[in-house]
Amino acid sequence: MNILKTACVASLGGLLLLTGCASTTATPGPTTTVTATSPPSVVIFNPETSGKVLADKIQARAKPKTPGVTISTVECKNFPDIKVNTHTDCQMVVNGVKRGYLATFTQRDGHYEIKAQDLTW
Repeated sequence: MNILKTACVASLGGLLLLTGCASTTATPGPTTTVTATSPPSVVIFNPETSGKVLADKIQARAKPKTPGVTISTVECKNFPDIKVNTHTDCQMVVNGVKRGYLATFTQRDGHYEIKAQDLTW
């Protein structure tokens, strides 16, 4: 009977060892985060609405350097293309006064610079 108890205990111990080895779980590796940038948007140029699109961009980016200055109601005349050294007339209301500006495309297609000028319309 002692031999039978010893054999059962040995079998049970072996079973626990096998079960312990078989039930180990894998440790997860480090987490990797990948950030994908969106592809550049394609801008379709339309000469009939070009002035409105430019005025909207100027309005969205207008940040006066002087505190208390407000810019509103930006308008630009339509133009046939956005090639380097072409320009269009714009006007905007600065602190309630309508002022004229010349938007000249510089450096590369689509980039512009704004300079004050007399009102043209």
